[in-house]
Order: sequence, then C-alpha cells, then structure tokens
Amino acid sequence: MSATLAVDGGTPVRDDPLPLIRVSFDEREKRQIQSVLDAGVFCSAMPAATKVRRLEADFARCVGARHAVAFSSGTTAQHAALAAHGIGRGDEVVVPPLTFISTAYTVLMRGATVVFADVDEDTFNLDPARVAEKITRRTRAVVPVHWFGHPVDMDPLLTLARKHGLAVIEDCAHALGSRYRGRAVGTLGAIACWSLQESKLITAAGEGGMFTTDDDALADAARMLRDHGKSQRHDPGQRGYRVVVVGNNCRMTEIQAAFAIAQLDKLDAFNAARRAHTAFLDATLGRMPQLRRPARRPDVEPVFPYYPIRFLSDRFNVGLHRICDALTAEGIGNSDIAQHEMCHVHPLFTEQSTPGASPYGPGTLPVAERIAEELVILPLHPNLTRRDLGDIVAAVEKIVAAYGSQPDSVRGHQR
Repeated sequence: MSATLAVDGGTPVRDDPLPLIRVSFDEREKRQIQSVLDAGVFCSAMPAATKVRRLEADFARCVGARHAVAFSSGTTAQHAALAAHGIGRGDEVVVPPLTFISTAYTVLMRGATVVFADVDEDTFNLDPARVAEKITRRTRAVVPVHWFGHPVDMDPLLTLARKHGLAVIEDCAHALGSRYRGRAVGTLGAIACWSLQESKLITAAGEGGMFTTDDDALADAARMLRDHGKSQRHDPGQRGYRVVVVGNNCRMTEIQAAFAIAQLDKLDAFNAARRAHTAFLDATLGRMPQLRRPARRPDVEPVFPYYPIRFLSDRFNVGLHRICDALTAEGIGNSDIAQHEMCHVHPLFTEQSTPGASPYGPGTLPVAERIAEELVILPLHPNLTRRDLGDIVAAVEKIVAAYGSQPDSVRGHQR
C-alpha cells in the first residue's frame, strides 16, 4: 500500500469503495415481500391488510411499549408526537442543535418556536443544564435526541420536565436497542419516535417511522393524525368514517412493513455485530491522539448506527472537508454529517420570525459548533468483514500520518 494519499496520486487502500450505508437483507425480507404480492393487498388501510398491524405489535414488544403506531417516516411520526401533545402557536419546544433537521422543523410546522440548547461535549447529546437555562413560561416540550445511539442523560432531564410540566418526546432514530440505566430508550418519555429510513439500524425498505407510547389517548391521536384525521371510535351502526381533526396521509405501506418485520427479527444480531465492530475500531482508532471518540457513560448500553469520531482540529494541518475527501479517495465511505445537521445555522432557524424567538447562527452554540467542525462518521453496517474494518483503520492511519501532528505531551513522551 502506498504511503502517498490516493487524493494526492497514491494507491488507494481499496479499489472497491466501501459504502457508508449498506442495507443487510436476505431471503427473509424477500419472502415477506412475496407474501404481500401473493395476497395482493398493499395499502395498510385496507381491511385485509395484516403486515403493518403485525409490525406494530412486534415493535411494541421489542421496545417495551404498550402501543406502536407505524408512520411513513420518522419525520411524520415526530410531527404527530408534537400534534398529539397539542403543541401549537405561542409554544416553545427545546431541541438540540445536532440532529437531523426534521427534529427541529416539525416544531415550526406546528406553528411553535424552536429553542436550541447546547450539547454535552463528551456525548454530543442535549445537556440538561443547558436545557434548564432555556425554559420559559411558554416552554411546552423538550425533544432529547439519542444521537448516534448513545442515550441522553435522561434522569435529570425528566426531573426538569416534571418540575415545569413539560412533555418529553424521545427522538430514538439512532437508538433501537440502546439502554439507559437498565431501561430501554424510548420508554422514558411520554412518546418516542423512531426512524426506519435506509441508514438506520433497521429499515422499512428505505423509509418508515414508528411512534411508541404507553398512553392510550396519545396512541389514538397518532392513529388519527396519520390517517386523515379519522376518528378511531366506531359507533354501532356507523357507516363509513368521521373526520374529527386535521390529519394527513402518513401511512406505511404493507410492503414497507413486510420488509421491516424481517429486519426487526434480526435486530439483536445486527446490534451484536455493530457492537463488535465498534470494539475493534475503538481498540485501534481510539489509541490515536489526533482522534477522539464520543465518551461512553458507564450506565448506558449504546448501539451505534455509524462510527462517529472527531478529527481534532488542533492536531491536523488541513480542514475536515479535505480529510473527508481523502477518506473517499482511499475507498472508505464517510460523511461530515454534523456540518449538515447543525440545525441552528440554517436560514430556516436563523430567520425565525416568531416574536420572542432567540437569535441563532454561527457562534451562538459553541459546543455543538466545535463538535461539528471535527466530526466524521465511518461505516458500521452489520455485514462488515474483518478486511473492511482493517481497511477503515488503514485509511485513517494514512490520513493521520499525512495530515496529523502529535500533541506536545505525546511528542515529549516519545523523546
């Protein structure tokens, strides 16, 4: 292997690029989809539909919730969670700046105001102390995001929510199977929302979402909101349906649910593989002083959908974009994800017109911005081979050797 970076004309670590995202599936998903084709029922609203109902039952058991309601995406589930709580004009909702943009813009869709609170430097998650600083008389809810599968420090956040009467809506898009102090994430707040998009821990054939709760009324509200606002009460002798709220069509299809049923059956195996891959990469990349992994709290069991790692800016002589370009040239899929998922610098939020909205933009949330300047995600799909993992390490080592510098403490030790 050439010591010269491929981006500078050297030989790449691998000729067959390793994608950042790869869906793992086999004959079990194919059989599930074939059963839908054989039945000839594709819309989950049809009386003969079975797959969405089965997925909901399986998913509820998996996460330990009383209800699971399938949605077309995690975004539509998130919007329904806010609507089910009656969030609307004049209300404020606290969210982290480091998250996919829909966590925040669904608040705007409800006519409410987004309030960003900074994150914890070590875990990249919403910092309960910063949330406390943002609460006003108009605050109605807080949305902790278990980013990259590491649970938010929920106990102080839940105490804060009880004190101020706030709804807690967990964003569990990255965290199916993660645990916090022995409890499954998604069972700690009033509602949890999950993504089954292609890049997540399991997928519903590319897109899909789930809404889970133990509250019967919130579950009924979610079912109405995803299906045109139709009442969930069927009175004797009633023909047709009655629309009682403003809803939308956010239903999951039978084919999507069929694929997700097979995926959910494999969740434990998928997560075990990801944990093993994480341990291998931690044992190698984690020793490099130019890099920094997110800290893992001792009371949590995270599951990572990707491998997040910081290339510390004061230990490299190039910027993050150059590092990502170099990884790509070596054949390793990657993303400087936080550059895009730093919500508070997007014009949609810097130009909020709601009276009393806090100003946002570069320089307003320093911890999140520092992380975003350094964070890269690397492949962690369950079917990675030992060769794949070795190639990831080799590519990073080449980049550190070419662009990195030793911190003073390490140089002094070497002398």
